[in-house]
Amino acid sequence: MAFSDVLRSLVEDESGLRATVNDDWAQGRATFGGLIAALGNEAMRRIVPADRPLRSLQTTFVAPAPPGIWQLKARVLRVGKAVTLAQCEVIAAGEVAATIVGIYGMARPSAVIVKPERVSAARGMEEAREVQYRPGMPAFIQHFALRWVEGAKPFSSSPRTPTKAFIRHRDPAPLTESHVIALVDCIPTPALSMFTAPAPASSLVWTLEFFEHHLNFAADR
Repeated sequence: MAFSDVLRSLVEDESGLRATVNDDWAQGRATFGGLIAALGNEAMRRIVPADRPLRSLQTTFVAPAPPGIWQLKARVLRVGKAVTLAQCEVIAAGEVAATIVGIYGMARPSAVIVKPERVSAARGMEEAREVQYRPGMPAFIQHFALRWVEGAKPFSSSPRTPTKAFIRHRDPAPLTESHVIALVDCIPTPALSMFTAPAPASSLVWTLEFFEHHLNFAADR
């Protein structure tokens, strides 16, 4: 299933919302965490107005989420003049797999303006070879085009170094904030470069902050 197909599978049922995820999104014995967080955001978006952009997403991975039909239970925690806080539980195989808190807020005037600096890489996208998916890699990688431009690759027995990569969805559907959530979780932690061979690794808590919301660029860029 393409990423946009998984998002479109989110439909209402008698217990709330459900989504279908197949095994080509696997990450070890679980499912790719970026997809879990993105589905949680999609569920919360059903109850949060679109004019309140996503500002922060906090995800706690409680248990491995196997492929199949998941239940998602979203609720609004608080609505303020400019900010809405919402929560979503992702239930897979009968147990809570993740709990996600989204903070959505309208822009406010401020005396302090902070603009993220553009990060340069040692090589340009055209100079870097695209990583080719092959058996043995986590299955979800087949859904992304990744070009490594700086830093040691995973399991290369190298000191921990900053990692930079160009990455995009192979799904040609228009980008949304949920697409960006999944992109951010696709690049592995630099700590894996210190290992000499593949080894189990997982995140329990993940926090994402949005500074800008310019998503009107082509999915293939």
